[in-house]
Amino acid sequence: MSALASSIAPAKELTLSGDFGYRIEQDRIIINIGQINNQRALDNVSGTLSIELHGYSDDGRETVLASTTIGQITGQHFLEHCVYDLVFHQPNEGSWTLALELREWDGHQFALQARQLFDQSYWVDRQPEKPITSPSNNVIVADFAPSENLLDVMEPTPIEARSDTQPTAKKPKQIKPSKVKDKPKKTLASINKSSLEELSSVKGMPKKLAKEIVDKRPHKTWDSLLKLKGMGPKLLKKLSEALKLN
Repeated sequence: MSALASSIAPAKELTLSGDFGYRIEQDRIIINIGQINNQRALDNVSGTLSIELHGYSDDGRETVLASTTIGQITGQHFLEHCVYDLVFHQPNEGSWTLALELREWDGHQFALQARQLFDQSYWVDRQPEKPITSPSNNVIVADFAPSENLLDVMEPTPIEARSDTQPTAKKPKQIKPSKVKDKPKKTLASINKSSLEELSSVKGMPKKLAKEIVDKRPHKTWDSLLKLKGMGPKLLKKLSEALKLN
């Protein structure tokens, strides 16, 4: 959609020129601008500029449909082939004249510098109202009046007579506790009293060490066994769990 040739440029220093157009895609709008010009002196940099798409209705309403800031432009310079992808704010129903406006920040507001009007109006149809449905009547009417012959129809339910004789309680059978046989305690072999054969039968006891123990009796302490040939700390600890000293 092209813009009309007529334009507004109050100061004739910041202008819009070239071809203009827009394309609306759901909630986005693509705006195309041929050139944005700063015709001021070379050392005269513009203030912050904004591009805004305004909508004007026949009854005097005005609304901003899309906008963005584009920074500053140095004097005697321009921006060319500008494309802006912006959020589009759908106006209310009715016919709208769309205007592309160039505005400059003057310290208080973005003041209008140039405007291009699009030749085709933008029409928004009235949204159909949702029909209002009345809630259905779900009240159930029932007659709870008692029947006159209700008492005549009802008959008493017979109740079985209780017997005064209580059943004789049976004595529970006495369960005799089973006798638990005590396991005989295992008798440990003695370092100082057991025979060579008994010591040799102890698990982990070398036969030569058993003979050393018997030959060099008596042994007063466990530590004295460390002096025997073939006895070490680990073996002594193991044998002390399987033997007794006396």
